[in-house]
Amino acid sequence: MGAPWESHAGHWRLRPARRVDASCDRRHRDRDGRRDGKRASARGHHHRRGSPESRGRHRRRSDRSGGARRHGGSWSRSRSRDRRAPSTRRERHGRGYNGGLRDSRQSDLNCRRPGQTPPWPHTARWRDGGGTYADSRISRKSVSSEHSSSSDSRSSSRSGSDGDEKKSGDSDSDKDEIVHFRWQKGQVLNSRYKMLRLLGDGTFGRVLLAHDTHNDRQVAIKIIRNVKRYVENAKIEADILEDIHRADPTGTSSRSAIMYDTFMHGNIHFCLVFEPLGVSLYDFLKSNGFRGFWMQDIQSFARQSLEALAFLHGRLQMTHTDLKPENILLMSMEAPRPSDFLRESSCSEARKARGARSSGYVRPFNSRIKLIDFGNATYEDEHHSSIINTRQYRGPEVVLALGWNEVSDIWSLGCILMELYTGELLFSTHENHEHLALMEKILEPFSPAMLANADKANKEKYLKQDSYGQWRMRWPDGSSSAASERHVRTQARLHELPMPSHGILARFVQHMLTLDPASRPSANRALQHPYFQEHMSD
Repeated sequence: MGAPWESHAGHWRLRPARRVDASCDRRHRDRDGRRDGKRASARGHHHRRGSPESRGRHRRRSDRSGGARRHGGSWSRSRSRDRRAPSTRRERHGRGYNGGLRDSRQSDLNCRRPGQTPPWPHTARWRDGGGTYADSRISRKSVSSEHSSSSDSRSSSRSGSDGDEKKSGDSDSDKDEIVHFRWQKGQVLNSRYKMLRLLGDGTFGRVLLAHDTHNDRQVAIKIIRNVKRYVENAKIEADILEDIHRADPTGTSSRSAIMYDTFMHGNIHFCLVFEPLGVSLYDFLKSNGFRGFWMQDIQSFARQSLEALAFLHGRLQMTHTDLKPENILLMSMEAPRPSDFLRESSCSEARKARGARSSGYVRPFNSRIKLIDFGNATYEDEHHSSIINTRQYRGPEVVLALGWNEVSDIWSLGCILMELYTGELLFSTHENHEHLALMEKILEPFSPAMLANADKANKEKYLKQDSYGQWRMRWPDGSSSAASERHVRTQARLHELPMPSHGILARFVQHMLTLDPASRPSANRALQHPYFQEHMSD
């Protein structure tokens, strides 16, 4: 099959990804194949797999090593992805959603009564790894807080009713939680991990803070529910994390959360042992009333994230596929530092519109970060699912089913960086056509050459030909409602979002959000942007 387009450098080409039929509810497709015991770096493979026409089973990968036994554990596995659990992604207003683990201390961070100050300066709970490994599958109950209101589309899109919130305590004996691990404080797992307290609960399992008696350190143990597809999915993520660990034992290059160990408890519960980390950038952003981060912190987050992607894309030829603020954690569990927020006046109107109340502003103790949730990471030579990413961080090549590669992560990161500045989603939408229209309004029009490579179904739904036969977006006449048309029309251009003195951030993000993926920068190229030569100041 011919490629839709090729870069002038000729170093990679895109091929359309396999389409997802309606029964899949636009979720990730199961991966069918067997993984190598030792992952080769797949050198020389630079094209995308799949085709829109094929809807059969995914191709199988060779398994040269057969089953393997996990070090330090008691389970053996075949490296099979045949029954990989599809992610429970849902499209909600303004925000894609994955059901799963929830931080039991969310109420401490986000559910304060009006007039209360942030809890960090006077609580020790922050120091115990708040939010650790709640990852992208966070199931947040709808809450009433000083930072949200019923009219706040961002807050409502972030909240959900799937996955009940569990209270932290010294033990757990709820009869309704048979498939969850039932624990007691002081209980010892795998002859070394002494249970301390509950960190989080959710669909896929629960996370406990524990003391590793062998190494005299605290760890976070993700204990998967005794549900077959959840266990299989967790083992696949463990495989991927092992691959990363072999290539980057200290985690300094990949910026990935370090998995210390895996084991089976009672031949029922699969457990993953991680380093404890701090809260996600999203939770920190929310607890600050969505007022954004300091420019210095955003620059640091951008540099670290791109360095991590340069390693993952180059050394491992792996695409994360689900970058978003929820999947970037602060390393430090220390209490944040009270600080002024010099852009307060620039976001006051938006805060008033959301019904947000004034409260103290804090900065992270330090800006070091780690990436989490590699469960959907995809190697360069693997099948590429048609749909990836949470909606608001999804690139145009994915929306148009043109095929994707590692630069889809660059698009996601560009969306994240502007969100960390404004506190608002850059592309607040839940529908494909509106999403594409927002891209044109905020960034620039699509090139007819790129649109010409869309398949027939997408052309019929979203595109039209002008009098010269050039493909264009069918908007606004193709909008689903007057409200959708108005939403797109009222969006500001990207360069209008930052303060004039911060224009270089807009130029950098515009660089990352190049519509045509063939022209979008790699992680290494993005690191050479003048943005990183500037001394950032708020």
